[in-house]
Amino acid sequence: MGQKRFWVPLCLGLMVGFSGALWAQQASLQGGAATAQRGQAPTDSDMYCAGFFTRQPIAPNLVVLSSEDGGFKNEHADRDIVYLNMGKQAISAPGGQYILVRPVKDVNPVEFFIGQRQRISQLGTLYAEVARIQVRIVQEASATAEILKACEPILAGDIAIPFASRPTPPYRAEKMMDHFAPASGKATAMIVASKEFESALGEGKIVYLNIGKNQGAQVGSYLRIFRSYAAADQDAFQQAARNYPTELMEVPEGRKLTPAEVASLPRKVVGEIILLSVEEGSSTGIITFSREEVSPGDAAELE
Repeated sequence: MGQKRFWVPLCLGLMVGFSGALWAQQASLQGGAATAQRGQAPTDSDMYCAGFFTRQPIAPNLVVLSSEDGGFKNEHADRDIVYLNMGKQAISAPGGQYILVRPVKDVNPVEFFIGQRQRISQLGTLYAEVARIQVRIVQEASATAEILKACEPILAGDIAIPFASRPTPPYRAEKMMDHFAPASGKATAMIVASKEFESALGEGKIVYLNIGKNQGAQVGSYLRIFRSYAAADQDAFQQAARNYPTELMEVPEGRKLTPAEVASLPRKVVGEIILLSVEEGSSTGIITFSREEVSPGDAAELE
C-alpha cells in the first residue's frame, strides 16, 4: 500500500510537470516562429481587427441589412457587396470608408479570476471590429458598399462607423527583459480579458486592460506584465499541490511558507504588451513577448 500511495501523487506531479514543460516548449517554438516572421510594427489586422471597450455605447444607426445575393447568404466576406440601411440622409457621397463593429460578450458563466465579470462591466461594452467597407453607391434610402477587409464573417445588423486611420506604433528592436525588474513606479493595470475571451495567452494575442488616457496610457506605450509570488501561489495547480494530503507521500516536503513570507518574496516579469488603441479608461494591446503563459487577471505596469 505504501508504494501505491507514493506513486499516485508522484504520477500526478509528473503529469503536471510534463504538461507545463510541453506548453513551454510549444510556446518557445511558436515564439521563435513569430519572431522570425514579425515585421517592424503591428499589421493592419492587428490594428483594425483587435476590438475595443468603450463606456459610450455605439448607436446602431447605420447598419448592414443584406447583400446583393438577395438574402441567400447569412455571412459575408472580402469583396462581397452589402447594403446599408441609410442613404443620402446619412452618407453624403460614395467613396467613404467605414469600420463594421459588433457588441460582444462572454457567454461563459465561469470567471477566470475572481471578480472578472465586474471588472469587464467597468470597462463598458466590448465591440469586435468585424470589417472595413467602402461605399460605392449612395441611393435615396440605402447605400451599396464593398467589403475591403473582413476580420470575421459579416452579419446583418453589424454597425458601420466612420473609418479613422490609427497611428501604427513600431515594435522596439529588442525584446525585454529583466526577469526580476523592480516596479517602474508608473500606473498599473490588469489584463481584464482577451480577444474571444481566451485564457491561455502568449505572443501575438490581443488583450484588453483597465488603463487608458486618464492613467497616462497612449498608443505605443509598453507595459510590463508581472506576477507576484502570492498571485502565482493562487494558481489552481499550486493550490491542488498545497492541499494534497502530503502525509501519504514518502518524500520530504519541507516547511510551508507563512502568508507573511509569501508576501515578502519578489515578483517576476512574464511578458510585455504594446498598446494599439486607447480609450478614456481602457486600452487594447498586443502581447509582444512572453516567457510563460499569460492569463486574464495578470497585472501590468507602464514602463
